[in-house]
Amino acid sequence: MRILFLLLTMLAALLGPQKLRAAQPERLFPETGWRVRGRLLEYWSANGALPVFGLPLGPERLERTPEGQLTAQQFERERLELHPGQAGPYDVQLGRLGDELLRKQRRDWRAEGRGEQMAGPCRRFEVTDRQVCGPFLGYWQAAGLELGDAGVSERESLALFGLPLTAPRYETNSSGDRVLTQWFERARFEWHPDKPAPFQVLLGRLGAELLGEQPALPDVALRAVPAAVVQGHTTRIVVTVAGAKVVRGSLGAAPLAFFADQDPTWVALGGVPVLTPAGNLPLRIEADLPDGRTVVHEAPLRVVDAGYRTENINLPQSVRDMLERNKEAIAAERKLVNAIWPQVSPERLWSGRFILPAQGRFTSTFGTNRSYNGGPVDSFHEGLDIANATGTPVVAPARGRVVLAEPDLLVRGGAVILDHGQGVHTGFWHLSAVLVKPGELVEQGQLIGRIGAKGMVTGPHLHWDVRIGMVNVQPQEWLDRAWP
Repeated sequence: MRILFLLLTMLAALLGPQKLRAAQPERLFPETGWRVRGRLLEYWSANGALPVFGLPLGPERLERTPEGQLTAQQFERERLELHPGQAGPYDVQLGRLGDELLRKQRRDWRAEGRGEQMAGPCRRFEVTDRQVCGPFLGYWQAAGLELGDAGVSERESLALFGLPLTAPRYETNSSGDRVLTQWFERARFEWHPDKPAPFQVLLGRLGAELLGEQPALPDVALRAVPAAVVQGHTTRIVVTVAGAKVVRGSLGAAPLAFFADQDPTWVALGGVPVLTPAGNLPLRIEADLPDGRTVVHEAPLRVVDAGYRTENINLPQSVRDMLERNKEAIAAERKLVNAIWPQVSPERLWSGRFILPAQGRFTSTFGTNRSYNGGPVDSFHEGLDIANATGTPVVAPARGRVVLAEPDLLVRGGAVILDHGQGVHTGFWHLSAVLVKPGELVEQGQLIGRIGAKGMVTGPHLHWDVRIGMVNVQPQEWLDRAWP
């Protein structure tokens, strides 16, 4: 019979949160703070990526170009333009930045002389009456847009770089280096003979030169209190970044909900999942700036082993059969509850320490690791069990709003969930009586239900959860100290 008392924990392991529909592909480039998404990201990745196009220098937006008004995104070395009326792969085209920058410099490439002669084979382009030789010709022929041709065809190279506009000549680039340079419609080739062979021909930063250099991203200051967190425990994360409009983050796989404190400081609470291995857990912060850029900061959070004990539970066939018969109802209940945990209300309703929601004997503590029928240790006891007589009062541990009040769930019996704001929830299971209604605001110490033995249990007790988002955290820690 004790096995039924433990079923709720096993069900938590069997039925994880529902998967969300995949969003449009997106990549944030922390070097510049801009994102690239959708078709432009696909095109950028498939046609040379960083060496050919460079980093993004602005958002995807409507721009006026020499070809008309188009949705485009500017990169260090190119401008990617969307042409939705064209069939792929021509639905994305490159700007003629070489020609545009020469015009901006008031250079008439047609009137310029023959320039320097580069060693090696040459190829003359009749349309512009220019030739490309040696390493520049090798580079031009070795790269091109992906248009479906075998190898790299001439039309693919032409689509990427365009025709040569100038002869090779020595020029000072945007980095202050004086190098042999040749301009093309969409690129500028630079010869760096002192570099390793793969990097002797580099592309000029035409996009950056057209737009001008961007201001530096602001620094991010980050601290976690405590800095070393025990498995299953809570930490307060404090971020300072000048000018941030929105701050968000993640601790491991769990999202963090940040709220403005005193400008320029933002604060979030995070929980370390019980089954997280001791060591370092990645902490990532993103701060959106007024100009549309995003500052990224990453740091490790040290996770300390809590020393939770492990139980192996053997489920008899009768119990497994019962679970199978009720599989759909159990999944529906899990979906109902899991839809609540990720919800974040901006107002913090609680203050100070939580209080114990019921009097009684602690019969099962938080964090005990569990294996079923000799399987992997992939579940744990998610809360604190308090045993007492049926009808014993259950009170709100802190001020909060009722977001679930169900009198008779299959697994959890009488169930209440309180939203305390800023991503913190508490859950109360197996109640014999539910004495609140959804939407009701309750104060600390207010009666919300009574201990019972409803649901999948064998004796009267209260199972009490504390969650930050989807992460269960040690309830007793919230009794011992105030968060935040």
